Amino acid sequence: MIVLDFWLQVLFLALLLDIIFGEPPAFMHPVVWMGNLINFFVSLATKRHRKPYGLFMAAFCAGTALLAGMAIASLGNGLPGLIIAAFFLKSTFSIRMLIVSALGIRKDLEGGNIEKVRSDLKTFVGRDTSKLNASQSASAVIESLAESFVDGILAPLFYFLLFGLPGALVYRMINTLDSMVGYKNEPFKELGYASARLDDIANWVPARLSLLFIFMASIFFGKLLGAVRTCIRYHGKTASPNSGWSMSAVSGALGVRLEKVGYHVMGAQYDEPQPVQIKKAVNLICMSSFFVIAGIFLIGKVAIIGY
Repeated sequence: MIVLDFWLQVLFLALLLDIIFGEPPAFMHPVVWMGNLINFFVSLATKRHRKPYGLFMAAFCAGTALLAGMAIASLGNGLPGLIIAAFFLKSTFSIRMLIVSALGIRKDLEGGNIEKVRSDLKTFVGRDTSKLNASQSASAVIESLAESFVDGILAPLFYFLLFGLPGALVYRMINTLDSMVGYKNEPFKELGYASARLDDIANWVPARLSLLFIFMASIFFGKLLGAVRTCIRYHGKTASPNSGWSMSAVSGALGVRLEKVGYHVMGAQYDEPQPVQIKKAVNLICMSSFFVIAGIFLIGKVAIIGY
């Protein structure tokens, strides 16, 4: 009972750290450390046997995250252990940065600063932003909000609920591996194959759970049936087996067409999004995140009482 209560305190403090301070400086950010480890392995990769090497790289990096999480979890239930665990847990998810970035782009869109929007979008989405118009830019932001709800909020907290801090850190390492080397083009096609497949597996359940939370949030900030119908119809339209679930649900909840030109369209029956829809998407994702966090606390409290 004491241990369960301690980890709920860790989650609460991690949330406060995220809301109040946002992301820590790069030099002390655990995800940056993960990236440095991955880059070290990439720098040693040879031109031969890249697929098995990539598997070894992914396994070693994930194992390192697991051991780090176990070591931190072993620090005990005192104040130092609480602060350190909360700091590392906070690094696995990001709510404030996601919201601030999206609202900043919305403000620039409304001000007509399309060149600044295109520049800022380069760090927000993985597509060519140089020729995006206002509606396409708004679509990119909303798609990123929906996708980031899964891999930046729901999934790490889901694995924290199941496996504690080690689970959250392993997930963040897998997701970081995928974001850095999980591409279908060279030089990462074979080197990042294992990382991409691991990320697909890790996100399989959270991606599908996202519909439930977006559906609940739609009671307050969207269209209930629209979220479900659009998700059922369009979730398989993306190249990823997972990202289409949250994106199509958000498309239906907001009643907006989301398009990555040349790749996919979500909610083709709707109008193109305007900057105002970005704020609505932020509200939807914030409420969805609230339900995720409330659910974890509820499950934790029930477990404590049952114990």
